[in-house]
Amino acid sequence: MSTLIGLRDVSVDYSGNRALDSVTLDVHAGDALAVVGANGSGKTTLLNVLTGQRLPSDGAVIGPEGELRLVCPADALALGIVLVPQEPQMAPTLPAWENLLLGARSLTASAPNRADRDAARRRVRAVLPHIDPDTVAGDLRKADRAVLGLERGMLALPRILALDEPTAVLGEQGVDLVEQATKAITDTGGAVVLVSHRLRDIVRLATRVAVLVDGRLVLDRPVAEVSVEKIVDTLAAGRGVEVARSRGQRARPSRQSVSPVLEVTTDRERSGLEFEGLAVHAGEIVGIAGMAGSGRSRLCKLVAGVAGDTDGVRYEGAAVPRTARSARRAGIAYIPEDRLREGVFPSLSVASNIEIGDLVRRGLAAIVPFKPAASATARVIERFGIRTPSQSADITALSGGNAQRVVVARELMNEPRLLIADEPTQGVDRTGRAAIHDLLRDFAERGGAVLLVSSEFEELQELADRLYVMADGRIVSAEPVTTPYSRLVALATGVDESASI
Repeated sequence: MSTLIGLRDVSVDYSGNRALDSVTLDVHAGDALAVVGANGSGKTTLLNVLTGQRLPSDGAVIGPEGELRLVCPADALALGIVLVPQEPQMAPTLPAWENLLLGARSLTASAPNRADRDAARRRVRAVLPHIDPDTVAGDLRKADRAVLGLERGMLALPRILALDEPTAVLGEQGVDLVEQATKAITDTGGAVVLVSHRLRDIVRLATRVAVLVDGRLVLDRPVAEVSVEKIVDTLAAGRGVEVARSRGQRARPSRQSVSPVLEVTTDRERSGLEFEGLAVHAGEIVGIAGMAGSGRSRLCKLVAGVAGDTDGVRYEGAAVPRTARSARRAGIAYIPEDRLREGVFPSLSVASNIEIGDLVRRGLAAIVPFKPAASATARVIERFGIRTPSQSADITALSGGNAQRVVVARELMNEPRLLIADEPTQGVDRTGRAAIHDLLRDFAERGGAVLLVSSEFEELQELADRLYVMADGRIVSAEPVTTPYSRLVALATGVDESASI
């Protein structure tokens, strides 16, 4: 069986963290290879190496005639290697049909001619019959954009098609399109590499499955030879059923008779999420477990007032504020997942990043320039253990852990009632993680309510008092923190632990 592309002892390091660890893997002609792993296991990094988005730190990428050097996506595209990301980039002001043509290898650099336009419109009508091909991409639903991205990838005439979570936001019809695309490529001697956490879709779409755990390849088998239970057990390998909780762990509160600080009951039509009965009480940390694309971050944005429609979300018995500023004024603090893009102001100093949260809360963010009170800022820096050369140092000069402490400090310094923490320790070293854990525990001990999202289920089990598991935009189960890791994985991937292929 001929190898179209392969990895040989490939490792990838990000700022000292090893995302891939000596991975050797072949993609053969006719393969539909599913790459499976928990959050942070290296799945997307592997796709990035295969498609020229990332150079390996060590090891080599090989093709049929020897080593390949994929320095950029254009190098991969020239070899027929096409990536369809989980959220394909669209030109929001261009119509759907024109977005379909962007990047198509079969077109010249000139503007599309009438035949191209007519063909693109017909294709949009075929795959998205419910929309007008002239609808601008900015008005399309997320699922429609995902379908459009897949079709654009197919127009590039791929020899190898790489799909990152292709079914995460698609309905059954969308999964049919992925299956059709996979068959069209593999039947003609090409290959498909797909990353997915939805194990039932893997059963339907893939011929082989590779499992990554902490950046290492631990399983590579034909789908017909492995059960879903085996995949789940492999994902959970090395994860203890019992959770070692720190010696200083507080007693878990009993708050079920007290009115909750936060309640969420909403439906897909309004918010794209489906919840019934999610509640967070004063003095407790409630964890949200789920795979990438499950809707965890969407939930956080909804509660924090930064995701539009907040119908169905109640804070202290009333409708949650509809804007981020109003939410902050009402006592809702929010630590976003993307620290660099949403959490800090990279052009401002450490002191300004701390103080600006209070200015926004007071509605004074338009006052420029502003001068934080040095003594008050110094107390915050000391209280939250922020290591910085000075208050005036650029926030970009700090380590990831200290930059994250600045974000946490800014959100907690005014004693909010509710903290929404989306991946608060992602990319933070061990010392920084422990410090942030202590801050979250201390906040809850003082009566604060915490809604905590983390890709690491062990972190949730260590910190949280209760767990909810999300999959496909809805709560699928409420679980105690002592739930075995394998069961959490099974729930988050949408399968029953006893199911088999």
